[in-house]
Amino acid sequence: MDDRVLLKVYYSGQILLQTSEGVKFICENPLDVVIPFTISFEELKGVICEKIDSEMSRKISCILYRYSIPVFGGFVQFETKYVTDEASIQEMFSMYIESHARISFIELYIEFEQSEADRNIIREDQNSDSEEDFESNYEVVGPDGDEDQGDGTVAPDVTDVTNTLVNEVPF
Repeated sequence: MDDRVLLKVYYSGQILLQTSEGVKFICENPLDVVIPFTISFEELKGVICEKIDSEMSRKISCILYRYSIPVFGGFVQFETKYVTDEASIQEMFSMYIESHARISFIELYIEFEQSEADRNIIREDQNSDSEEDFESNYEVVGPDGDEDQGDGTVAPDVTDVTNTLVNEVPF
């Protein structure tokens, strides 16, 4: 067996939790990186940051490893573990070596710390005191699915409420 392994690194994407194969990582441009089995946790973070974008001065806040679990009939499900230190990297490599016949690379999902500038931009967007901005984000929809152009108050249908209360099944 080679002393290097291929990583497929996903970032700025999504983690789908309930797929037919279990957990799935998605992003527009996953990155392929070859690393040695002797790499340290800090070296791993440095290599990934360097390969993703040299102009990004971001720090990695979270690394998730996607690993396979054999289930009945030769099927495989995927779950995730956090990679947080040297021991978890060695565990990741051990799990990869055990499943190397089924899996040809290691999949990682990377999340970055937000810079102070990014957090300030988000706060400014969310902290608007304007009533017009608030109201423009919401619309009232009537029972028939049409937008309600009324005064914004909602009067429940007494018959619906009564039927709901009468038909409730006690636990």
